[in-house]
Amino acid sequence: MSLFVINRYEGDEVTADSEKNNVSSHLTDLLKRIEDRKLERAKAADKNDEEPINKKAKKDNQDNLIVDSFECLNKNIIEEARTVNGDTSERRSTKKRKKKHVQIDAENGEDDEVIVNELENLEIEKQQDENKITDACNNFMILGSKSKKKVKEVKRSLPDWLAHPEIISAELDSGPNIEEFNKKLSFNLIEILKNNGITHLFPVQAKTISWLLKCNDDRISGLWPRDTCISAPTGSGKTLAYVLPIVQQLQSRLVPKLRCLIVLPVQELAMQVYKVMMVYTAQTSLKVALLSGASSFEQEQNSIIKKNAKGNYLSLVDIVIATPGRFVDHVLKTPGFNLDALRFLVIDEADRVIDWLQYLPAPHRRAPLLTLEELHSCKTPPAQKLLLSATLSQDPEKLSRLGLFHPILFTSVMISDKDEDVDLDKEVGNSFIGRYTSPEELKELAVECTAQYKPVALYQILTKSGTVPKSLVFTNSGEAAHRLALLMQSLLSEKNIVVGEISAHLTSKQREDVLRKFASGEIYVLVSSDALARGLDIIDIEVVVSYDLPKHIKGYIHRAGRTGRAGKTGTAISVLTSNQVGIFRHMLSNAQRKVPEIEKLDLECIADSINYQTYVEELKSLLEQEKTKTLQTAKAAKRRNPKLIGK
Repeated sequence: MSLFVINRYEGDEVTADSEKNNVSSHLTDLLKRIEDRKLERAKAADKNDEEPINKKAKKDNQDNLIVDSFECLNKNIIEEARTVNGDTSERRSTKKRKKKHVQIDAENGEDDEVIVNELENLEIEKQQDENKITDACNNFMILGSKSKKKVKEVKRSLPDWLAHPEIISAELDSGPNIEEFNKKLSFNLIEILKNNGITHLFPVQAKTISWLLKCNDDRISGLWPRDTCISAPTGSGKTLAYVLPIVQQLQSRLVPKLRCLIVLPVQELAMQVYKVMMVYTAQTSLKVALLSGASSFEQEQNSIIKKNAKGNYLSLVDIVIATPGRFVDHVLKTPGFNLDALRFLVIDEADRVIDWLQYLPAPHRRAPLLTLEELHSCKTPPAQKLLLSATLSQDPEKLSRLGLFHPILFTSVMISDKDEDVDLDKEVGNSFIGRYTSPEELKELAVECTAQYKPVALYQILTKSGTVPKSLVFTNSGEAAHRLALLMQSLLSEKNIVVGEISAHLTSKQREDVLRKFASGEIYVLVSSDALARGLDIIDIEVVVSYDLPKHIKGYIHRAGRTGRAGKTGTAISVLTSNQVGIFRHMLSNAQRKVPEIEKLDLECIADSINYQTYVEELKSLLEQEKTKTLQTAKAAKRRNPKLIGK
């Protein structure tokens, strides 16, 4: 296609040059013939015996030659004018009038200089047309060529609710004392907060609780509640921000019905939110269920639905916390799993895949229209959607898939003097849109080394201070996490440090056991795939290491967010190879984040001092033994079950 376009335009250029040369040649010939005519007239004046009729015939022939040449020139000019734009009729009529004028002048015997002047004027007009043709051609993009013109920058236009959000303070200590919420929250909730050592609320919690309780008042007065989006740094208390107002509003219910659905991307995060919800519903009659695959499907069914003597299905729970896949399974396979009474739909980590939304009832799936027909047909208001994430999408197209009703955005950001990640007018307060934020207490570092010595770099990071900090190490795959955990366990065995691993290759019970040991301090260094990167709140993690560079800035933000939580300090360190340094800088600078100084490590001497190569050989041997054991287990399984043979 590109060759066709290039050849096409090259062909046009050649044609234009050719036509220009032809016109110039016609004009030269015409002027030469006019000069010859003047000489012949001078000679004819000296010959008095020349017959008048022969003289007139000769002049007519010469005039006809001028007109014929002019017609050829005029034809070229008209063709050029047609290629400039569609408005050729006026140009054509104008040139025809000029042609007729020149013809009349020639027939009336006007001076040749008048004809020459007319032709020169037409030549000037033709040159102007050629310039317009050139300008028009320059507006086309020729594939394979570089544009010389600077393309005008296109600015993004956002919906008003995204462009003008409610700003929440990023300073965690600036939140109000819980005593100020005595009239908004019930006595039992205030007591639970105090018993958990919470004396003041974080800004995102105070703002969200007040807003959601106001929405409840609006619902009582007949208004539909507005959907709410919350974008705040990791560790800023987003979970408690929706747990408290939901419990406050549902605790007075009389009959159990599924009124709140909370969907989270992974089992571990679902379990964490489930535990928080159980704490704050302990002094109420509300029932909470977890649907994540941690229990069998039949056990989950029995925990949420029962069938009475009349054959009717009754809900046993008020609040369901689920992973997307398990939620869809119950919608399709659990009789009586009814969402008609749903009041709250919480989507935590809302920038993840949301295909499961299609399984919701229509009133909760799409944004209702504010028409009389819609109001009459909708017996109850749609569920209020609550979207939460540290990296909430600012893309209106993606957010439109959520079917939000009259949404409002609460965001907590660090505003700086310069923010070019989106094209908005800073004077109207939109400099924060599209920014990814992290807690102020988080310190970010980076080191560079060769790929061969990356495990040695991790060893130095963990042992540099003399004592190994409680650390979480991220890799990009479960296999890499397993290999690194085995190697680091060998390297740190002399320091009596237990290294654990967690990935999707482990069962849910195994992962839960590892997390319990890590939280209690039995495991001090945990190597993980990105399964733990989102939302999990593990107490007192001092260092987070991105052993493998994440593929996107969102992954970096969520990994680093496992430390520096709830006002505590923490350090996030990235281990880079030489070819990753540029990618790392580009990733952070594009998100308008400060790129940390990258320390280049020379690790050969350290590798020799700890006999690193010996540990590598031991790892290879251990992996071979594991592979052999896995094959033997598979063969034994086939012998026990002949149906597996051939699979």
